[in-house]
Parts: sequence; C-alpha cells; structure tokens
Amino acid sequence: MKKFFPRGLLTGLTLAATLTTAHGDESSQQCNAQWTADFIGQYLTRAIKEQARVEARAAKVVVNLLNQEFEPNRLRIVTEGYKIIRIYCG
Repeated sequence: MKKFFPRGLLTGLTLAATLTTAHGDESSQQCNAQWTADFIGQYLTRAIKEQARVEARAAKVVVNLLNQEFEPNRLRIVTEGYKIIRIYCG
C-alpha cells in the first residue's frame, strides 16, 4: 500500500499540471484582431493573409465568409474587390 500511494500522488499531480498547461495555452491562443489594423486598406495576398493570421494569433483565417457561427480562434477578413475593408475575430 505504501508503494502505491506515492505513485498515485505523482501521477495525479502530473495529470493536473498537464491539464493546467493545456488550458493556459488555449486562452493565450485566442484571436486578437487589434494587431492587424495596419492591413486594412491593403490588397489581400496569400502573404498578407498569413501575416495577419500570425499577428492576430488566430488558428485559421476565412475571407468573406457569410457563416455567422462564432469561433474565438478564427480571423475573418472582409474584402471589397481584393482590398481589405474589415478584419475581426470570430
């Protein structure tokens, strides 16, 4: 019995630390479109799309998507022609 308690305690603490770290990483990955304001008015290219995704810390980018389903880690880019007129998260 004495041998199992320390192992169980160590396993439980390791699991708790892993879950805490995973949760912390998730919140830090939330999209923030404020860092992409400089792209408004520019023409959308693949390079600008990727740069905006990285700067906003978004998991993915969609352009002119009509779906209104909210995803906190998604960057939305709205264009008129090929010119960026709005960038926001969701």
